[in-house]
Amino acid sequence: MTVTRRGRRLLGQLLVEKGLLTPRQLEEALRAQRGINERLGRIVVELGFVSELEMFRTLSEQDGLPFPSRFLPLFHRPPGKPAPRDAFLRHRTRLSP
Repeated sequence: MTVTRRGRRLLGQLLVEKGLLTPRQLEEALRAQRGINERLGRIVVELGFVSELEMFRTLSEQDGLPFPSRFLPLFHRPPGKPAPRDAFLRHRTRLSP
């Protein structure tokens, strides 16, 4: 297990460990990430490898935070309507150590 400078597990490795992403998909996402200014989590969701719900749950786990059940309704919405990502990011910022 590789850990970043801030003591967090690397997102790609965590997704592979959880069985949400294959090593091959991780490599593809990392290749796609080169040369663009985008986070790995956004890339694997846009590639369709991981759902937004699983990504948010994994990000919570990565930060050592519980996934708030009040966010579940955000993921039960009409197709094509993006999740309000700002609500989750505010939660992460507020609760991060």
